[in-house]
Amino acid sequence: MHQAASLEFHDFEERYFEDLPASRQLRYIYCYLRDLDAKTILVEPHYFDKDYLSEFAAFYSVSSRGYPNTCRRLHFFSKPLTRQRFIQAVSGKSAAIEELKRAYLGFSVIRPISAAPLGCTVLAWYPDEQRHTRRVTSPSRDYHCHLAGIRLSVTGLAWQQQDTAVGACATVGLWSMLHASSFDNDHSAPTTAQITEAAHQTAVTGARVFPSNGLTIIQLLEAIKRYHMAPFAMSGDIQPTLSVDRAAAIQQRAGFSKERFASTCASFIRSGYPVLAIGHSEGTGRHAVCITGFREETPGTVAPRAVKAADESIAHVYVHDDNLGPNVRFAVKTHSRFGQVTLEPDPPENKREGVNTSPTLGHPAFLPQQLVVCTHEDLRTSPDKLNGTGLKIGADLSTEMNRLLERSGLPQRGVLYSCRFMLLRDYLSRELSMLFSAEDDAQLLGRVRLDIVERVVPMSKHIGVVRISLQDSTPLLDVLYDTSDSDLNHPVFAHLSYGLNVCRILEGVDGYDAQRFGVQIKAFRE
Repeated sequence: MHQAASLEFHDFEERYFEDLPASRQLRYIYCYLRDLDAKTILVEPHYFDKDYLSEFAAFYSVSSRGYPNTCRRLHFFSKPLTRQRFIQAVSGKSAAIEELKRAYLGFSVIRPISAAPLGCTVLAWYPDEQRHTRRVTSPSRDYHCHLAGIRLSVTGLAWQQQDTAVGACATVGLWSMLHASSFDNDHSAPTTAQITEAAHQTAVTGARVFPSNGLTIIQLLEAIKRYHMAPFAMSGDIQPTLSVDRAAAIQQRAGFSKERFASTCASFIRSGYPVLAIGHSEGTGRHAVCITGFREETPGTVAPRAVKAADESIAHVYVHDDNLGPNVRFAVKTHSRFGQVTLEPDPPENKREGVNTSPTLGHPAFLPQQLVVCTHEDLRTSPDKLNGTGLKIGADLSTEMNRLLERSGLPQRGVLYSCRFMLLRDYLSRELSMLFSAEDDAQLLGRVRLDIVERVVPMSKHIGVVRISLQDSTPLLDVLYDTSDSDLNHPVFAHLSYGLNVCRILEGVDGYDAQRFGVQIKAFRE
């Protein structure tokens, strides 16, 4: 029988973690929190964790070892915290409550599994100090922890260590995906045990369910559909021949070109959907990781008349890797002679030596070969279709724009295109607010919003957004697509022109009419 126990308050020191088995994941989390300047660990000695209880019921409860059904939950704070100060907070002292909330860095559930104790873990992102190239982490969501009546919140995405009894790397990656912000309001994230069981219900393999040796891609897709969501699966666009030198084994494997990999990942991550990458890890074999964010990069020079994907130059992605930890920075490399993308752990320079050296150094490179994305069931447009449409619109707009520039004796220019899926409500609220952020834009913002609501036919819950912009990211055009129909029909709702000259350019584009571009919204002052 469980016994009552007091909350524990500890200074954030490495020796606190000495009772846990040493692992690369534990070292990574310690170093990560140390970088966040963690000062205090508050411990709930008995915590009933939804994910572990599901694992316990499915597997551990029948083990002769006698696993307990409770966990510990560790809360991390960037301020020194004593029991006396915590008592002030739970007593309703507003200053103490606000101090707790501001200092909260996240939590980690410690399971009573000696081989894999790190359960559901959510840690705050590092502060984004690069102003010119933004870190995009749209899949992150707010997690709320209730501790003695105090609600603490952290923004991130759940990660856990795989235990191989109820879930291997692909299962854990899919579990993280289903925690994403896109599903926060519509779905309750299943546990790893539930995912494994769902994968075996329709994709029969003849293998036992538990312990789990991992899921095939077919099982992953079936598990996604089992939860009434739509899976997208993409294979790499590079298929090298097998006649090369056997010494270069990784170069013989299929993979993704950087343009396809970066553009696809960016489109989904901007849309709030993480990307599960399945492939080959050097020295260890098949592996899967969950890509949760990326660092924007300046697209560089766009040649005159050229049409370039805005996100094809991405140099870094952020990954949940069950072998390493959450939010691990990976460099996007193309070392192979065939040009396949590989992901390599790439900590910042200040993490390459010294007392807090990153434990990701020396970890093997990973070659993505397939991408799996879990989206809402009513989102039926494929990412390839939207990207193809963006390329075509960009090319047509560039052709007509440069024809007019040439006639006027002005230098010719190239354009960028980007694509994403968005909730209509987010486009109307957050996206348009960012585009018209200046104080004197308030009236224009109001008019554009009302034009979309009142002049356009009822729109789908999710829309596809194709954006065409100049090299300096100045937007020229947004085209809004219906995502609830087939790729063959691919209906369009409306387009937003961000300048009078854009309207004139569009009028000269072949096939410019409501059938191709939808209702015209003039998103500029006339």
